[in-house]
Amino acid sequence: MRRRQGGFTLIEMVAATALLAMGLGIVLNSMGQSMQSFARSEMKTRMGLLARSLMQDSSAGPLQPGITRGQQDGIDWRLECTEQGAASAVRLLHLRLTLSHAGREETFTTLQVRGLEPRLQP
Repeated sequence: MRRRQGGFTLIEMVAATALLAMGLGIVLNSMGQSMQSFARSEMKTRMGLLARSLMQDSSAGPLQPGITRGQQDGIDWRLECTEQGAASAVRLLHLRLTLSHAGREETFTTLQVRGLEPRLQP
């Protein structure tokens, strides 16, 4: 009687290789999705920080109704300022800041209260 040798058959090796390839494909796919998610998150954080900076800059100086545009760190921005209603001693300004980069767009809005600028009497 012939004795069987130990080891794996060809079909077992092919099956193991196929399972390994599928497992690696799943792992690499999930890593790619994680990297894309991280890049989107990083861009959203950059846009948020830029929006905060631009809003602070706008509140530091005089602000008139209208549209201001610019670009900073490769991100295009547009600040739209409109006056809301007419109050006696204060102005209420609605600020709408739109940031865009590589097809992605984020919008931030806020209201600011300003005192009326003193006018010279003739």
